[in-house]
Amino acid sequence: MKITCLLLDDDPLVLDLLQAYVAMTDILDVKAAFTDPLDAHKYLLENRVQVLFSDVTMPHLSGIDLVRSLQHPPLVVLMTSFPQYAMEGFNLDVIDFLLKPISLDRFLKAVNKVAGILRTSTTEPDAQADALTGRGSFFIRTDAQFVRLHYREVLYIEALKDFTKINTADGRTHLTLVNLKNLEEQLPPGLFVRTHRSYLVNAARIESVSNLEVKVGGHALPLGQTYRERVTERIVNRSLIRRQH
Repeated sequence: MKITCLLLDDDPLVLDLLQAYVAMTDILDVKAAFTDPLDAHKYLLENRVQVLFSDVTMPHLSGIDLVRSLQHPPLVVLMTSFPQYAMEGFNLDVIDFLLKPISLDRFLKAVNKVAGILRTSTTEPDAQADALTGRGSFFIRTDAQFVRLHYREVLYIEALKDFTKINTADGRTHLTLVNLKNLEEQLPPGLFVRTHRSYLVNAARIESVSNLEVKVGGHALPLGQTYRERVTERIVNRSLIRRQH
């Protein structure tokens, strides 16, 4: 199935080049192409596409402001001649940032990134079951790349202001610009449990629970009073071997 996209650049020659590149991919379906960002904005309010390829510097509305104005933007690939906009693009969690003049191989690399993300985010019949048993996976963005993590390898996730640090069983850590609350909301319910305002723990990895801490992968993490009853009920009581009377 082809990936639907919208092309936006105020230079018609760039649009022609992108159209030519798209024709070489055989996986993109251009639903619309605009030179005016206001026209693109109106189209996106009324129609859905999977990815937006947008110039950054345009009259009336920049590509960055366009993305910010959308409540549910598609995946975004930004294009510009000015590399200083890359950080703003990163803060918007764009998929890729293409510097002009855009070469075919660099364009195809961006398309492959988009295809990979859409492929892994597609809900399959057993996706939720896989997640709950730890067999599934998810992507995070770290620096300028996307990293796949399997649920079963994550020990715990730690809040660091606007970032979170994901700690895995093999001792690696991954820092991503997503706060803990947002990350928790996007992970499968039931797989992770909040043990403290700063910690989210893989429930299947918990080794012991006391009044003050939980142990996971040899790490002692604080157990907040607010979360103690919930952790005890979900993790301990459901599988506790009890004495027979």
